[in-house]
Amino acid sequence: MMQNRKTATKLLLIQWSRFQNMPIKLGGSTLFTGVNGSGKSTILDAMTYLLTGNTQFNKAAKDRDRTVKGYVRGDTKSNGSMRYLRQGQVISYVAMEFWSPVEQEKMVIGVCIESPDEVSSPTSSWFICRNAVMEDINFATVEGKQLYVTPKSLLQIKGTRLSSKQFMGKEKGIEQIARTLGLRCDVGKYRSKLVKMMAFNPENNIDQFIAECVLEPGKVNSLKELRQQREQFEHIKKIYEDLRDGKAKLEEVEKKTQEYESRKRSLDIREMLLKYQNLREKQKEKEDIQIRLKVLEQKMADLKKQKEDVQELFEAARKRLAIAESNDTFQGMQTSIQNLEHLIESIQFKIRQEEEQLAKLLHFQKALSGELAWTLEGLEEDSVKYLSHIGEEDYATEKKRQELIVYLERMAKVQESLETEKVHLTDEADTIKQELARLEQQLKVLESNQVIYPEEILRAKQVIKEELARKGMITDVRLFAELVQKIKDVSWRKAIETFLGRKRFYIIVDGQYCHEAMKILRDKKLYAANVVITDKLPDSEVTKGSAAEQLVIPNVYARRYANYLLNGIHLCDSLEELHEYPKGGLTKDGMLAKSYSVACMNMKNTQICMGQDAIEVQKKAILAQKNGKQQEWRETLDELEKTNTKRNSLKSIDFVLEDYRLEAPELFSESCAEKKRYEDNVKQIKENPEFLSVLQEQQDARAAYDETAKKNTAVDRQIGSTNNEWEAEKSRQKNIAGEIYSAKNAYDEIRMMHLELEKPMLEEYEKLYAKRGEVRVITDKTVQNMRAELDACIKTLENAQLEYCKISEIDINKRGVGYIPFYREEYRNIANVKIEDAHSRLVEQSQRLESAFMNDFVAEINETIGEAKREIDAINRELKQIPFGQDTYKFKMEEKPDRILFFRICKKLENYMDSPEVYMNSSRDDEEMERDIQEFMNMILSEEDEEEYTDYRKYFTYDMEITSRQGEEEVTADLSKKQGSASNGEKQTPYFIILAASLLQCYPRRNCCARLAFIDEAFSALSRERIEQMVKYLEENDFQEIYAAPPEKISSIGQYIQSTVSLVTTGRYTRAVEGLVKPNEFNI
Repeated sequence: MMQNRKTATKLLLIQWSRFQNMPIKLGGSTLFTGVNGSGKSTILDAMTYLLTGNTQFNKAAKDRDRTVKGYVRGDTKSNGSMRYLRQGQVISYVAMEFWSPVEQEKMVIGVCIESPDEVSSPTSSWFICRNAVMEDINFATVEGKQLYVTPKSLLQIKGTRLSSKQFMGKEKGIEQIARTLGLRCDVGKYRSKLVKMMAFNPENNIDQFIAECVLEPGKVNSLKELRQQREQFEHIKKIYEDLRDGKAKLEEVEKKTQEYESRKRSLDIREMLLKYQNLREKQKEKEDIQIRLKVLEQKMADLKKQKEDVQELFEAARKRLAIAESNDTFQGMQTSIQNLEHLIESIQFKIRQEEEQLAKLLHFQKALSGELAWTLEGLEEDSVKYLSHIGEEDYATEKKRQELIVYLERMAKVQESLETEKVHLTDEADTIKQELARLEQQLKVLESNQVIYPEEILRAKQVIKEELARKGMITDVRLFAELVQKIKDVSWRKAIETFLGRKRFYIIVDGQYCHEAMKILRDKKLYAANVVITDKLPDSEVTKGSAAEQLVIPNVYARRYANYLLNGIHLCDSLEELHEYPKGGLTKDGMLAKSYSVACMNMKNTQICMGQDAIEVQKKAILAQKNGKQQEWRETLDELEKTNTKRNSLKSIDFVLEDYRLEAPELFSESCAEKKRYEDNVKQIKENPEFLSVLQEQQDARAAYDETAKKNTAVDRQIGSTNNEWEAEKSRQKNIAGEIYSAKNAYDEIRMMHLELEKPMLEEYEKLYAKRGEVRVITDKTVQNMRAELDACIKTLENAQLEYCKISEIDINKRGVGYIPFYREEYRNIANVKIEDAHSRLVEQSQRLESAFMNDFVAEINETIGEAKREIDAINRELKQIPFGQDTYKFKMEEKPDRILFFRICKKLENYMDSPEVYMNSSRDDEEMERDIQEFMNMILSEEDEEEYTDYRKYFTYDMEITSRQGEEEVTADLSKKQGSASNGEKQTPYFIILAASLLQCYPRRNCCARLAFIDEAFSALSRERIEQMVKYLEENDFQEIYAAPPEKISSIGQYIQSTVSLVTTGRYTRAVEGLVKPNEFNI
């Protein structure tokens, strides 16, 4: 026996398949032969099971149904109760005896297999008996024809029972057997190589042969994890995409909402304009009435002139009558009467003047007790008494004059003061009105669920968004404040927002678009805006106890910016604690420490704008401001009304002292008395009898007089008619004042509802008025059409809302203008919170996916390929040392072109210490590498056949380079190129050489170890010459070959082996016979 080989000398099979109790002698290279089904492969399966725990039985015959249980119970694969040779509890043994030339002793290795019943799985226990031969162990006894198998618990060696510790489970058992037999390789690898040599298919091409029979399957277990990470990535991606779809739908809803709000605003303006137009029409009618009154007054003046002309005719007729009637007596009496009447007329004229002066004084006196009563406030009692009776006789004229002078001087100053106050109050009312309009506009924005930000900032933000979109850069453009989800402790809100100030409105875009945003800021001269340089922001953790810790921000760039601004600001509960943070500290009441100085911030005017509840906070604050301003406005209007009332009342005062005749009461009384005396005298003369006689003569002149009198009457009638018209217009003038009052109230009502729209409404009206030149610039029909258009716009809005309801699976009844705040809240939650959170999770999951791909999958494949290359290199070294005749063989392994992405990735990993982890933690600025990673990962994850990428063997093409020495020359050829013309024998020879070289890796050349090789259907296609060469080759490399071949094929191999064992079938069992039996004796 060879000195560096532990040689198997015996094999024992007890109750293994068709073998009941069969010891078999192994003499070096051994050939098992027998007819099909006699158990040749069964013997090889028994030995490989004992040595390696292999259960891939009868692999050469492609029989996948053989199991340990089937072998132990003797499964005949027949139907019925006779299928199994053995019933009930079965105990089986497979044992082998080895000789060690170094230790100069034999040893026995074995496995006990116990099958309690036909259902349960059998259990196997391996054992090793050193310095022992097969006969030293009581495996079984035979009494007559009855076989008694020794239970494991009663198994003895040289009379000593084996302890339970000597029996081992599969893993430990086959490992200990490998070590005992001198093997130093992985048991799994040894098992694979042993089985592959036994069961290889000589019909395979060289590429398939090497991949399946030489190289071990890769142990890549990360694909499942990778797929799970991908599923999670796809799940989050779907959430993210759904959110983006929802955001797009909500943006469409917002677009329709803004269209609705624009149309609603236009309608509100037109409705207000209609009310304003009605007021203007009434005012215009009043102006027209005033014009018509002037016309009638002019007509009246003309009629009065006509009256004068007629009067002249009338006077002539009257004179004629006077002449006809004149005589001395009548004339004398008439002269006396005329003189008296002339005196009466003079006195009457004087009375009228005095009456006018008295009326003026009485009007003034009445005013002082009415609308001018306020002017007497603060005067002395005596002054009030004389002024209150200024038109009466019983009060001293000089005293009244003195009080009036003082009063008029005082009222002149009061009037000047009232004019100044009116201007001041009017300006103040206009300012408050504008402020109310601004607050009303802000409330409408808030009620539509939008946070109020500075207009100039929003304009700049929109410009940047539109310019980026125009350049094909579709990304979100948002303010820092929009990205703050909430402030954890709201008691810190006012202080933190005051500290941040305008930085809350700084614009944030994705880092990759930051530079473009900077260009737009410059090119468009957006002076009011600031763009955060997001791609340069440091990535830092939140400092505990800082203001940054209070802000919840999903967006990565806003988070970094908040950390940059606020990590250095420590939140302090007291002034004493603030004193300990001179570099940066803040208290709730606004005390700020910064750069070793402290200041008290004015938080009064800070408008809250950060956090999801900013709308409600702003609304509450603005409502309070609005209520305060409304109260202030009402008070100002009241003051203005009082001032105007006083101003208007003073307009009735004549401030010229000379226009007041304070003696008028006394003079008026005197003149009336004098007139009465003269009238009595005239009456006395006219009642004299002598005077009556002269009247007859007057009758003839009467006719002419009557004619002119009729004309005079006609003129008077016209004057009366004109006066009636004037009175009617005057009456309409009084009525129109009431209508103007009602129209103004209606206008004021709608104006107060939409204060913010008054200015644009007035501008619109003036524009239309200038175009049409009429007070009526629109009709009711125009407003009705706008209402119809608004209704259509609402329908469009509801349809857009419905689309969002469908994709978001929310109640489809949440539609209409009443839900505008709901959809804006949805948009804010999605755009500023949920989508940012999903994006962050997507980025994190993408990183986990790429990490799993690179650190697990790529690393495992690369590591396995490295092991395979080392294996091939080792086999090539072995092949170089063991030429076959004049031929030497060498493996060739070439990367497949369709795996170029993988190899390109691995090549670049060389710059990162061949470590995917090092690369993943680098800056990752190699765009080609990033594209390759994504493309290769997608290829793997979209491939249904997992082995296509998890089996590293499929990353290469394989070949065998054969170098043949022909005289002094060497000829090299690839086996794959010769296979087309080569015979089966020429194909098999390199395969055996490769398998032998591969198996030799498990058998240390310099150590004494077992060197078994199992060959089923041995050398079926080789010529005698090549068989002889192959056997010789195996013998020269110290293999102990165990062959299996049918009787008809042993003639070509039998003469080259050391021992032959014939398997003879007797009934349902098989026995082994040393030597070669006659053909008719294989089956008795």
